Amino acid sequence: MVDRRLLWRLWLATMSGFLPLLATLSLSDVVDEDLSRSLAEDLAVTLLVWAALSLLAALYVCAALVRRARGTGIPVTVDALRATQERAFPAGQAERLRAGITGSERAYDVTDEAGAWEFQWRPFRGRHAVTGSLTVDGPAGEARLLLRADQGLMGMPGQRVASAFVALCQLARLGQTG
Repeated sequence: MVDRRLLWRLWLATMSGFLPLLATLSLSDVVDEDLSRSLAEDLAVTLLVWAALSLLAALYVCAALVRRARGTGIPVTVDALRATQERAFPAGQAERLRAGITGSERAYDVTDEAGAWEFQWRPFRGRHAVTGSLTVDGPAGEARLLLRADQGLMGMPGQRVASAFVALCQLARLGQTG
């Protein structure tokens, strides 16, 4: 079942992404035809069509987030849209995470400073990345992963809003499989 709050937020983000185009089309119709009843009906139908298409796009993004989180144990809720994602991993997964980060093509600028690994991770194929840090608690051996999304990705509609969540799912898979 899809989290309704997540779907609502994604739908609003998608609608707001289409709003400039919708406003431009509506204003061009008003300038061409003046205000009339048929024009108002056309604008209402256009708005409903855009809303339906935006809802389909939001449903697609929800399904993509659920697919990415499948098998990781990470719940897909409205919190997936937060710019900062954090997760703790058991002691056995700390070394697999380190090995996965250093061996992955998605990771770059990996530095090891006093037990905390800092790195950049590309959750998508583009050049945008999320900033990550991996710390390991010495006595317990528990690994704590903290990911922060680039501000440029947070304003984009669709799945890129959840870039830190996507990166968390990818890294959780690395920790499981090594």
